[in-house]
Amino acid sequence: MRKHAQHVSLVPADESRFDRDARRRSERSRPSSPQVSLWNRLVHPADDGPTSRGDWGSRDPASLRGPHRLHPAPHRASTMTFAAAYPFLTESGLGHEGTYIGTDVFGSGAFSYDPWILYEKGVISGPSIVVIGTVGTGKSMCGKSLVARSVTLGRKAAVASDPKGEWVPVAEALGGKVISVGPGKPARVNPLDAGPRSLLLSDEQWLAVVRQRRRHLLVALVSLMRQGQPMSPVEHTALDMALTDAVAANSTPTLPMVLRYLLDPTPATVALVGHDGGAGVGHSLRRTVAGDLEGMFDAPSTVAFDADAPIMVMDTSALIGASEQALSLAAACGATWLEAAVTNPDGAKRIVVYDEGWRMLADPYMLAKMSEQWRLARTYGIANLLIMHKVADLNEIGDGTSGLRQKALGLLTEADTRIIYRQKHDAMRLTKEALGLTEAECEHVENLPKGMGLWKVGSRSFIVANRITTDEMAVFGTDEGMR
Repeated sequence: MRKHAQHVSLVPADESRFDRDARRRSERSRPSSPQVSLWNRLVHPADDGPTSRGDWGSRDPASLRGPHRLHPAPHRASTMTFAAAYPFLTESGLGHEGTYIGTDVFGSGAFSYDPWILYEKGVISGPSIVVIGTVGTGKSMCGKSLVARSVTLGRKAAVASDPKGEWVPVAEALGGKVISVGPGKPARVNPLDAGPRSLLLSDEQWLAVVRQRRRHLLVALVSLMRQGQPMSPVEHTALDMALTDAVAANSTPTLPMVLRYLLDPTPATVALVGHDGGAGVGHSLRRTVAGDLEGMFDAPSTVAFDADAPIMVMDTSALIGASEQALSLAAACGATWLEAAVTNPDGAKRIVVYDEGWRMLADPYMLAKMSEQWRLARTYGIANLLIMHKVADLNEIGDGTSGLRQKALGLLTEADTRIIYRQKHDAMRLTKEALGLTEAECEHVENLPKGMGLWKVGSRSFIVANRITTDEMAVFGTDEGMR
């Protein structure tokens, strides 16, 4: 726009010298006209047709006409930024360190995983892992390949309870150790064993830890026999006194020893609780000695936890068909014995497997033990691996107001590694809420083929195809009965 002009001249931004000379000649040939303000020219433009464009653009309504063309700059960001809106953009992956799992479907590269390495890198804040998938989707194969391959890289593993005997071939193939308990089995496991001692604890501290562990187990066994009915203060005292007397008589007590001091108390116990103060507790505990668990956990251990074994498996498949209480009692005894061995800060980094997780979570004692190990996993140097079918299994524990259900749900939400295999559509709502899935992730999970799962590692997501060798398939497979 020229200053000191009698009329306003609008100069196009891309005008050439030839066009400028032609425009000026045209302006000089026009008759003089009164000065027109720029505002009037904007409000009353020259009538050169409704489709006139040029720099000013179209005169159509809401066309935002103006003297300049808009050239918006392209928006650029990293895949990490865009992944906040859509989680399956190709990224660099987790790196090559750790156990090879398979192929990153979107990244088209190898996918490796190790909870301890990722914790050191700050990718995850805890080593606990949850694997969820319906029957036949490959979740068990995923858990076994992760454990077996980790063992070959120097990690160790322990299976707290193997109710279907699926981990026995894995342990045998890896040169591990299997302890089979059940009716007719020769092995005896004393759940009151002290276990390996940590070098970090003094004598007083170690005795306190062992005593607390034994006390919790005895209370849990009595509670299971009573189907959750709480013990009275007198019964708590009677049980505690019986345990104290049994330890005084033998530094490694057994359940029959504690039972004897409950039914035949010492004078000191009688002075506190009377002759019959511990009778009710004794009769509840008697089932572990003379009931359907007789011959399994009622004698000194005939087997020992081998800390040097690459994998230890507590095989409880002989209890298939037993009552729910018997299964819970066996799980409690076996898990307490195993816990005394694996929760040792001096031990190696170890993956502790909880297969058939729905049964474990439904047991109040096992749920409490698992919660404790979840919280102290970094202290113990262990990675908990929980394998279950679906989040809806938690409904068997209680409704949304149930404290036990909320506690079990907390284990899933606190796991920084969540592996989800195909889920049915009606189960996706609970899965999405419990595991924090996005809509895009839910859509993928519903349509995943067998052997492919969604890995949520910290805040990052991957679709991973689990690769299994022919030799591994012969050991890991669980479909022999369907062939």
